[in-house]
Amino acid sequence: MFERIKDCICHPRYLGKYNKDSVGILLLTILCFFLLFAGVLAARCFTTPSFDETSASIIASEIIQQKEYEVSYDSAGHKLIGETVILQGEDYQLIVLPQERPSLKSNQINIILYETMAEVYQGSYKISSIDYEGIKVADFNFKEIKRNDARDTYYFKIFILDVLYSSNVFFQTASFLQELGFTVVFYFICLFFSTVLSIAVNPTIDKGVRIKLCAYDGCIFFIASFFIYLFNIGLSTYYLAIFPMIYTLITFKHIIKVVIRK
Repeated sequence: MFERIKDCICHPRYLGKYNKDSVGILLLTILCFFLLFAGVLAARCFTTPSFDETSASIIASEIIQQKEYEVSYDSAGHKLIGETVILQGEDYQLIVLPQERPSLKSNQINIILYETMAEVYQGSYKISSIDYEGIKVADFNFKEIKRNDARDTYYFKIFILDVLYSSNVFFQTASFLQELGFTVVFYFICLFFSTVLSIAVNPTIDKGVRIKLCAYDGCIFFIASFFIYLFNIGLSTYYLAIFPMIYTLITFKHIIKVVIRK
């Protein structure tokens, strides 16, 4: 198995010798590469916060652009006090101290700030909740934020970020599954084009063997993706399709020589 994995990475010209591999061996080899990629993807996704200071700044900026609201946070009592406020952003909706069940936007992140706790929703699905007792900030006031007061704006950003961070695991998991699904789909797309390319290079190979060898060639896509996420290289996944194509060319060109000898 180690030699097979080594050839998939370093020696595509030797992959033809695995033409009699069983489906089980083929799937096990692909799984090894897939799990290697999935591991580094998980490490990247679950160590990267879904929100940052920019997220808090966007919400604070929305408060600054609106009229003055009578909303303040009492850090001693861990309470929000004041009137009902609804702020509509591009990707989020902030609802402060609702008097009744608020209307949630289906395609946005909905942040609801109650008197003593907050909830975060993705559409109508509740993601997380957090009690204000767990948020360590000083008092702040929406009026002062409106006036661009640095102190109140600073503490509000910390406050709203802690609320958003309570939903980190959900969004990190969603990001992981989305990237994982995209990579798997793209692997099969690469497999399709590799198969088409292999027919052009060497039309004499049996269909079953052809797909098997192209599947082995496609494993380099997982390795390339592994290094993209490991070193956080800003390169689109689409460019990685060139690696399976190159490996397919090398593999099937070397098989041509064997066929000619026969």
